[in-house]
Amino acid sequence: MKTKLNIAIATALALPTMVYAETEQLATIVVEGSANRPGAMAIAPDSSGFKDTAALLERVPGANVNRNGPLTAIPQYRGMYGNRVNVEVNGANIKEAGPNSMDTPLSHIPAVLTESLKVYLGIAPISSGIETEGGTMEVKTKSGNFAASEGEIESDGALSSGYSSVDNGYFVSGFSSLANENHKLHFGMSKEEGNDYKYNERDNKKVVPTSYDRQAIIAGYDFQANGHELSLNYTNNYTRNSGTPALPMDIVYIKSSIYNADYNWDLGQGYELKTKFFYQNSDHLMDNHSLRMAMMANGAPRLMNNQTNVQGGGWDIQFLMPLFSGEFKTGFTGDIAYHNSDVTMNMAMKPGAMPMNMNVQNFNDATRSRYSFFGEWKGDINDALSTELGLRYTYTTADTDNVSTSNMGLKSAAAKFNSKGHHKDFNNVDLTAILRYAMSEELNFEIGFARKNRAPSYQELYLWAPSQATGGLADGRTYVGNLDLSSETAYQFELGMEWHTGALYFAPRAYYHYINNYIQGTPSALNKPQPSCPTGSMSCLVLQFNNIEAQIYGVDVEGGYEFTDWLRFDAGLNYVRGQRLDGPKGNLYRIAPLNGRTQLTFNNWGFTASVEGIYYAAQDKVASYNNERTTPSYQIMNLRASYEAFDGLVIGTGIENVIDATNYNHLGGYYAPMSDPANGLTQGQRIPMQGRNYYVTLAYQW
Repeated sequence: MKTKLNIAIATALALPTMVYAETEQLATIVVEGSANRPGAMAIAPDSSGFKDTAALLERVPGANVNRNGPLTAIPQYRGMYGNRVNVEVNGANIKEAGPNSMDTPLSHIPAVLTESLKVYLGIAPISSGIETEGGTMEVKTKSGNFAASEGEIESDGALSSGYSSVDNGYFVSGFSSLANENHKLHFGMSKEEGNDYKYNERDNKKVVPTSYDRQAIIAGYDFQANGHELSLNYTNNYTRNSGTPALPMDIVYIKSSIYNADYNWDLGQGYELKTKFFYQNSDHLMDNHSLRMAMMANGAPRLMNNQTNVQGGGWDIQFLMPLFSGEFKTGFTGDIAYHNSDVTMNMAMKPGAMPMNMNVQNFNDATRSRYSFFGEWKGDINDALSTELGLRYTYTTADTDNVSTSNMGLKSAAAKFNSKGHHKDFNNVDLTAILRYAMSEELNFEIGFARKNRAPSYQELYLWAPSQATGGLADGRTYVGNLDLSSETAYQFELGMEWHTGALYFAPRAYYHYINNYIQGTPSALNKPQPSCPTGSMSCLVLQFNNIEAQIYGVDVEGGYEFTDWLRFDAGLNYVRGQRLDGPKGNLYRIAPLNGRTQLTFNNWGFTASVEGIYYAAQDKVASYNNERTTPSYQIMNLRASYEAFDGLVIGTGIENVIDATNYNHLGGYYAPMSDPANGLTQGQRIPMQGRNYYVTLAYQW
C-alpha cells in the first residue's frame, strides 16, 4: 500500500488540490493531523523529472517562481519574494552565498531527493519562523522509516532516472535507508546535467546560457527510544557550470554543506521539548565568460569574476504544553550569517594593450544576526470555533567591515562608505490572530489578522558600489544600498472559505496587505549612467533602496470535481496586485499576472493520464522605476502519463508545451548576456520559456 500511495502522489502532483482532504483521490496533499495547523499543505515530487524543488511551488495556490536560471528559482507567495519568504530546509533557514541569490534555498535540494514541500496557506503561524511576512515554506529531504516493531529490520529505497528533450538533459538518483525500531541510517545522491534549452523546437532556437550541472548528497542517522528522538543530517550541493541568463554572471561552482542536529523529548501528558541546530558553509564562484560571451570594452573582452562565501548557523528551541482547551508553544529562535564577496575584472584599455586588473570588495564580513522569542496558543473555543494567537519579538543586528577597491572611479565611494557607522539594530514585534468556524462538516470559514516585520537585508544596507547584486531582482538596473533603512511592517488581513462534499470541493481565499516602509529601489542621486552598467537596451539608471508605502491584495481559488473513482477535474486561479501608495504612485515590481491551471485526470488499472492547461493573462501593470516591461498572455497544454508496470516500478512520460509556442513568463527576467542573433535573442528582451519538451522517467521504490 505504501508503494501505491507514493505512485498516486507521483502521478497526480500537478493537480491544484484542497488542503483539508485526507482521501485517497487527493493523495498529493498530506494533512498531518490535529496537532498541526490547518492550512499546512505538503506536496511530494512527481514523475515529471522536475529539476529543483521550486518547480513544485507552481502547483500551490498563491505561489509562483521568479526564475533567473534552470537551477536559480526564487519562491514567490502572494506577490512577496526573496527573503520576505521564510524558506527552511530540514529546519535550517539557509542563507545564499551569492549576493544575487543564484544559490536559492530551494535549489539546494533536487526534487528527486525531496520528501515533501510544505507551504502554510494564508497567514503563516508565528511558530513557523522568523520574518514570515511572505509566508513559510518547509522542505523535508528523504529519510526513510523506522521498523514497526522490535526485532524487525526495515529497508526503504528508491532508484530513479529521467531524460528531457528540450535541453538533452538527464537525471539519476538513488536513496536507501536501513533501520530497526531504534536506529536508522539513510543515504541518497543525485546527478543532473543538461544543455541550453530550446525555446523553439522547430527552429532549434536556444536560450544561451541555460545549461546546468548539479550533484547532491543527503545522509543521516536517527535514534528514537522512550520519548527521546535524535536526528543528525548532512546535505551537500555541488553545482558546476550552470547558466543564469537573467543575471550579469553565471554559476561556475557552488559548494555548499549543511549540518543539522535535532533533538526532541516527549515528557508525557502533552509536554514536549523540540530543538533544532544547524551550521552552514557555502562557497560560490560566478563569472561572465565561461558560459556566455563576455562584454567588450575598447575591442577587448571585459572578464569578470565574483568569489563569494557565507558561513552561518542557527537554532530553534521550542517547548510545548497543554493550556486551557488547546496547546501553548513558546520558544527561542535565531541565526547568524557572515557574507563576503570580491569582484575581480580583467580588461584592456585599448586593442593590443596589456590587460588591467581591478578589484571591488562588494561585501566584507557583512554580518546579519537574528534573536527571536515567541509564544503561540491554539485551541478550541467550542465545538465549532477554534483560534490561533501568536506573539514574537525579534532583535536583528547587522554590521560590516570596511571595504576596498583598486578601481580609481570607486575609491571615493569606498572612502565615503567606510567613514560611516555600519552597525544597525532593528526591534520588531509580530502578531497573529486567526479564527476558524466550522459551520458544518462540509463548510468552514477562516478570518485572520497579522502584523509581520522584516529587517533590511545586508545587500539593501551595505551595497556601497553601484551594482546588480540585489538578491536576484534581475531587472537590469544597478543599485546602491541605504544605511538609513527601516524595517518593513506588513498589516495582513485574510478571509477564506472551504466547502467540500463527497465529490466536489471549492476553496477561495482573499487577502489584503498594507506594507509600511516597503523596501524598493527608487531613483538615487547617482542618476546617471555608470561605467559598469550594461549597454544596449538595458537601462543604466541607478536606483537606491528606500522605504515606501505599498499594498498587496488578491484572491486564490481552487476547486475540483470527482466524476467517478477514476476520472476527476481540478482547477486553480490566482490573482495578485501590488501598488505603491506614497509619492509617485505606481506598481510593484515582478508581480505575477492573473493565472490559472486546469487538469483532467484518468486513473485506473495502474495507468494514469492527464491533460493539463496553464493560463497566464497579459501583465501591463508594471513598475516604471524598474523599467519593467509588459508581457503578453499565453496558454500551455501539457500531456502526462504513467504506468505501474509491477509493484514498485513506475514508468512516466509526457509532452510539455505541446504546440511548441514561444511564450514569455512575466517572472522570468530579462536577457542579460550580449545579443545572440543566431538564436534570435536581444539583450534586454524578455527571456522566452522552454519550447516543446518530451520527457520520460523510470522509478523503482521498495
